[in-house]
Amino acid sequence: MEKILSTGIMLCMASILTACVTRMAPFSPHRTNTEAHRQAQTNQDCSGCHSIAKISNKHKSTDDCLRCHRIVQGD
Repeated sequence: MEKILSTGIMLCMASILTACVTRMAPFSPHRTNTEAHRQAQTNQDCSGCHSIAKISNKHKSTDDCLRCHRIVQGD
């Protein structure tokens, strides 16, 4: 039983650590609530300020930024 529990915990930790890479939106970094982020509607809007190559080698230029990276609500 203890081995199953520790294995389960390790799997959960691995999934959380790789969430953005595997496109799990709830764990992806969120955009701050700024005017530029509120107006962004396409990948081209994002790439005006954020270079995909500088952010991560796991992201592709065809990825939908807004699918995972949502605006933070509140403080």
